Amino acid sequence: MTAPRPAAPPARPLPPGPRRRTWAAGLAALLLSGAAHAAGTPATAPTAPTCPADWRDLDPLDLRAAQVSVPRLTFTDARGTDQRATAPRGALLLQGPATGGRRCSYFVPTSGMPDRVTRGFVLDTQVRAVPPTTDLTGTWVRDANTGLTLTRTDGGPWTLTGSLTAALTDGSVGSANLNGPLRPDGSHWTYRDGRCEAQLHVVGQWVVAADNGRCAAPDVTFGGLYHHVR
Repeated sequence: MTAPRPAAPPARPLPPGPRRRTWAAGLAALLLSGAAHAAGTPATAPTAPTCPADWRDLDPLDLRAAQVSVPRLTFTDARGTDQRATAPRGALLLQGPATGGRRCSYFVPTSGMPDRVTRGFVLDTQVRAVPPTTDLTGTWVRDANTGLTLTRTDGGPWTLTGSLTAALTDGSVGSANLNGPLRPDGSHWTYRDGRCEAQLHVVGQWVVAADNGRCAAPDVTFGGLYHHVR
């Protein structure tokens, strides 16, 4: 004969009165906390990229040249909101890397520097990329006081010469010169002479230079955008 199964213990009653309400509130808080943990902390909305006033804040390796291919181009912010600046068909732009189909872009006037005002984001569909020039021989000018000359003899190595004159902070005038071999270094060219090091990047029809700040007096640089003059 099978022994009778013991009766299940009686259910434990909830605490009476105020203790019951406190217990229930604690349970609800625990459940809400668990649900929030399972859902995870909401992600912070990403900050929209900006187009810096000084184009030299962009990495030279990311730069490209482009030409406006629509009748009238209006620069926007990174989200596509129109800004006041515009550029006509055929205008040349210096551009940074693509971000969501748009690039930070600067209007470049003839023989001038990238414009700090006429800038903003531009859709890739509004421009055509300008391939790097292969005509490097000759003189390249940044401004009236700074120039570079690239020469090559019978298909041999390239030689870079350069000169710079600039006003110094103490009111005097400083000058500097470059003269030596220019060596290919991946997608750019490198010049070294003692403590001085400079890189040249061919961007469309321009040469963009950057140095380590040791090629001239402090706060004086060969860096900038150069136009081919001859």
